[in-house]
Amino acid sequence: MKFFKYIIIAIASMVALVSCEKHDLGYQMEHIDTSEKALVVIWRLIPEAATTANRVYNITIDDQPLWGNNYTYMAAKDWMPNQSRHYILEPGDHNMKWYLLDGTCVYDQNFTAIAGMQEVVVSDYNAAPIVVDNNAEYPQDISEYTQEAYHVRFANFMYEDENYTIPTYKLQYYYQDPTDLEWYPASDPVGFGEVSPWTRVHIDQYAENRNGSAQSGAGSSYGWADNRVEHPVTNGSCRIYYKIKKIEADGTETWMTYNRKNGATASETEYKDYWTANVGYHVIHYFRGMRVTNGGTTSNTACWITQAHKY
Repeated sequence: MKFFKYIIIAIASMVALVSCEKHDLGYQMEHIDTSEKALVVIWRLIPEAATTANRVYNITIDDQPLWGNNYTYMAAKDWMPNQSRHYILEPGDHNMKWYLLDGTCVYDQNFTAIAGMQEVVVSDYNAAPIVVDNNAEYPQDISEYTQEAYHVRFANFMYEDENYTIPTYKLQYYYQDPTDLEWYPASDPVGFGEVSPWTRVHIDQYAENRNGSAQSGAGSSYGWADNRVEHPVTNGSCRIYYKIKKIEADGTETWMTYNRKNGATASETEYKDYWTANVGYHVIHYFRGMRVTNGGTTSNTACWITQAHKY
């Protein structure tokens, strides 16, 4: 019995030694050269109501399946693939089709992809996508003020009305500084289908509440504004309010208003909205919809911002 006991102990020791050996884990990866390949994100920013009838279940590029099945779909104001990820294409001309669940093709247009990252934005079923070059270098804020800023680009995809009228005026994004409450440009003036360069936006992670949501400064960290010694740690966020100016062809500037028609009533409302800014982030604010719409208050047809790509 002792003989078998020693054999069992020896085998157990060998197993233990083998299990303790170093094993390198490997993952299959493919290096993508952005100077030779196109990395694209597909955006659906068409002013339309969100219904089950218009959900897109399949997308093809050059008649080859890109994405889709009978269980997941791309809805209104949606994108594919997930944020910060991309489809890989060869640079050049491509055809894109969208299909409903029953196989009906609802979109069939061509676009040109370039090398590097880009956003392929569909804002009209009857128009080719607008390709947004996203190869711009991400600015770095390496200084003693790094914790007080993030960067934003403003993309103008807002139609004038339900006829998909492209405005003749340009739009300029403005933000309210959380410290002095003054309004500063958050973009250059841009026309329809254009995207501004990166703009550094000042945030204050310890900003005062300022009576709730009426002004910039409210946010996840404002409760610590008056007691920094006992609460030095913060998640680095701050609420920032935004407005937009209309820049007419003759140079006239006015704060942009929008009109959500509902039956016989109609009123012009000055646009104002807020987003939570996070230290070090780079985001694109897509302004989409219609300035004048008869679709009621739905967020899919009226003027709204869709925030994208937090890098």
